[in-house]
Amino acid sequence: MELTAGMRAVRDQFRRFMTEELEPRTAELEAGESPYPLMRRMVEQLGLGDRADGLGGGGGSRDATDKESDPELAELMAYAQTQLSVEMCRVNPGYALSFGASLGLFGGNVRNKGTPEQVARYVPPVLRAEKIGCWCLTEPGAGSDALRSMKSTARLDGDSYVLNGEKTFITNAPHADYFLIYAKDDAGTVQAFIAERSADGLTTSKPFAKMGMRSSPTGAVYMDDLRVPRENLLGGGVRDRDHVRKSLASERMGLSVMGYGIAERCFEIAVDYAKTHHRGGKPIGEYQLIQQRLARMYVALSNARRIVYGRGETSVLDACAGKLYVGEVGTAVALDAIHILGGNGYMEEYVVERLARDAKLVEIGGGTTEIQILTIARHILE
Repeated sequence: MELTAGMRAVRDQFRRFMTEELEPRTAELEAGESPYPLMRRMVEQLGLGDRADGLGGGGGSRDATDKESDPELAELMAYAQTQLSVEMCRVNPGYALSFGASLGLFGGNVRNKGTPEQVARYVPPVLRAEKIGCWCLTEPGAGSDALRSMKSTARLDGDSYVLNGEKTFITNAPHADYFLIYAKDDAGTVQAFIAERSADGLTTSKPFAKMGMRSSPTGAVYMDDLRVPRENLLGGGVRDRDHVRKSLASERMGLSVMGYGIAERCFEIAVDYAKTHHRGGKPIGEYQLIQQRLARMYVALSNARRIVYGRGETSVLDACAGKLYVGEVGTAVALDAIHILGGNGYMEEYVVERLARDAKLVEIGGGTTEIQILTIARHILE
């Protein structure tokens, strides 16, 4: 893809922030430092509030009509949305995961499906990263089969819904201010409810200890007769059977971008190492087996790039296919980079060790590899 001058300016601006601000804080973030103050600074310094309508949020300085009448602006905004995620994931995928869950999965869903009152109350502070949101779907006994096996309930009682149940593996849960919680109502329909941390009956766990994505706090959400005002039923009770599936498709597209960002950075590190690290009196990149590995890494990365930077609307089928392919590419390229770096690749100092641990989540979160395969096959055969 050939970048316009505007695209290059956006990329360089994003990359400069990640290099100068995010990378130096990554060790502390991985050790448990809160990522949210840096998110607030990022939103402010990069002017993301001005771009919010094209970055999965809302309330940007130009509305959808402006973009429809200006194809170049629409293309730039689409590129900026993707590139922001790529640049974050090149440096710290866990940080990107928390940012995306708050801005996209909470903020985006409320913006797209909420009542005007819900949008006005909850979306602006999330877009400014003044408040942090989380998206609560997965349960201990309902992961990839979250909708059909959901046990959380929401019983209407006067002017409130009473929620009971447990959610797990929820990004931002330990520290979130706002919660978009999915539960089955009296009719057995899965509905979404907006809850605030201060609500009686809502508690969260401490952050989980994880293999990777350690810059992103993950935890459980417990609902024990949690009372949610009736007006906090997302969208005011308008039933949209495809709402959760569309949200999952959006999450899967975001995870594809994450896998690509990881792979791109790992490939660059491997190429640089192959050029500068010597064995037998010459750079290891001059050995044919290293060249073969690099060539195959590039082919996979090139295919993934076409998926991630594709234009237009993405169907559920293509979102699953992209997530399946790019997720596997992210892990494979990261492991190949470790192999090229040898013993150094196994050390934290060289970054690829951490990125490989982070990459594995892309194959698990948002539906495992197996679930993507089954979903793809079902859509093909419909």
